[in-house]
Amino acid sequence: MHRLGTIARRVRDRVGLARLASGCGVALALVVLYGPAIAGHVRLSSSHWVFNDDVRVLIHAQFRNEDASLFPTDPAVDYFLASLPDGYALLYRALTPIFGVVALSKGLPYALLVVTLACTGSAAWKLGGGAAAFGALALTLGSGYLLARMTGGLARGFAAPLLAAGALALVRGRATALALVAVVAAGFYPAAALTLGVALALLAVLPASQRGGASAWSLRKRAGVLAATASAAALVLLPSLLRLREWGTVIGPALVHAYPEAGPNGRFDPMDRPPFPALPAAALAPLRAAVVGEGAPLWSPFDARSHAAWLVPCVGVLGLLGCLWLARREVEARRFLLLPLAVVLCHTAALLLEPRLFLPERYVAYAVPIIALVAVPSTLGALAHARARWVRALPWVYSVLLVLVIGSRGVPWSGFTVHIPASDHALFGAIARLPKNAVIAAFPSETSDSIPYLTRRSVFLARETHMPFHTRYTELMRARARVLFDAYFASSVDTLRDFRDHEGVTHLLLNRRDFEARPNYFAPFDRRIARDFAAGKANGFAALELAPKLGVFARGDWTLLDLRKL
Repeated sequence: MHRLGTIARRVRDRVGLARLASGCGVALALVVLYGPAIAGHVRLSSSHWVFNDDVRVLIHAQFRNEDASLFPTDPAVDYFLASLPDGYALLYRALTPIFGVVALSKGLPYALLVVTLACTGSAAWKLGGGAAAFGALALTLGSGYLLARMTGGLARGFAAPLLAAGALALVRGRATALALVAVVAAGFYPAAALTLGVALALLAVLPASQRGGASAWSLRKRAGVLAATASAAALVLLPSLLRLREWGTVIGPALVHAYPEAGPNGRFDPMDRPPFPALPAAALAPLRAAVVGEGAPLWSPFDARSHAAWLVPCVGVLGLLGCLWLARREVEARRFLLLPLAVVLCHTAALLLEPRLFLPERYVAYAVPIIALVAVPSTLGALAHARARWVRALPWVYSVLLVLVIGSRGVPWSGFTVHIPASDHALFGAIARLPKNAVIAAFPSETSDSIPYLTRRSVFLARETHMPFHTRYTELMRARARVLFDAYFASSVDTLRDFRDHEGVTHLLLNRRDFEARPNYFAPFDRRIARDFAAGKANGFAALELAPKLGVFARGDWTLLDLRKL
């Protein structure tokens, strides 16, 4: 107790009683307002049947860290393991023996959220005092956008905390820390690494009085630090780039005609394929997602989220103007403004060089929210240290109004995009009891795509992992899709037998609705599906006819056939 008392007195003396009381008040208010939503999120996360849809791409592949015999003939697992950033993959390999893959993917988001809150709150406090810190933390927790992107423990979840750490390093003028964060980011989310690297380069060309800890660095030392940072980041990136070479050329605009899977009506949503919007239009969606709250309003009479379409751009512009105003006399604000400049440069370069720098959207999806969550609550930061008490109160009034107008209490379901209904639990249980080398073929659906994650058994083709990024992988998945659709709707038992023997498929999962109304996939497969479906409709579907003989599980619309009995 004596030791704790000594620590408390040191904190009080260093921070100041007024600031300590302010900080404690802010923390208490945040816990009261947002604690229920976070607690609800933790409860949902603990469920085996609730998860983010993208865990079916990057998390199930890492079950091999627990059992190397899983998914022995699954090229999708091989491909996505090759694509993992090495820092991210190493973290999972190191911690899996302690926590397990699933527990790690469910627990990491909360650690990442804490880091993000600490860095954004500290950066906002540095620029605009306690009022800005409160606004930054309240908006972050109310919107749920960043937590949603972290849910699942995916590589993208590291983007926001790394960018937030970079923003804090900029504000504090810690050039060495910024360089280290950029190198670490290369091992987790390369787009964040490039953004932070460009910000470091911009910091290096500022006048000496504005470079913070690098103020005494000579031109040679600055060039050396930049070169060392770029080299280290490149070395971190190199292994994954070399691994992906065996999967073919990256599919860019010039190859879309040969790979319609990557074009209009293909696998990707509009935001993930050309044409990509330029700035500032590209920043509007992540800006709105980051600052506009979800769920119940904090106080209904002030809730103006229905006007977010025009309100959010206004507060975003005011935030940047406020930082520019503050930058006239505070060097911290000048350094912070290097981050939005770096985003502009990187996003523009990604547009011009697409797809060599990956998707341009990735340069705004996380950096814009971090910038907004620091800048918007710091709009009146220049008044935080005014002499008049009523003037110093204005930033608090603005932050509180801002949170009341566009904030909320948050929601517990941020990032949970898949909820497996109880009626399907028995199906997954039956599949989980199959041998480890079982391969289940099914027409891709939300249910069948969840099989590898929930049961640790392979599926022959899943929409979630059918990603047309590289030519060889896309061609392999195209061949699998064609042979699957031919067999699924086949009229001949011989076709199913050949499918089993040539492709190594052990089980066929049927959804009876697929044989009543033709299901759809994406370009270029729907024409083939229509042909196969029409032929099966005319001549009879062999799989349905075999169901009484080969079925090993039947519940609702689902029937699981054991093709080994053919």
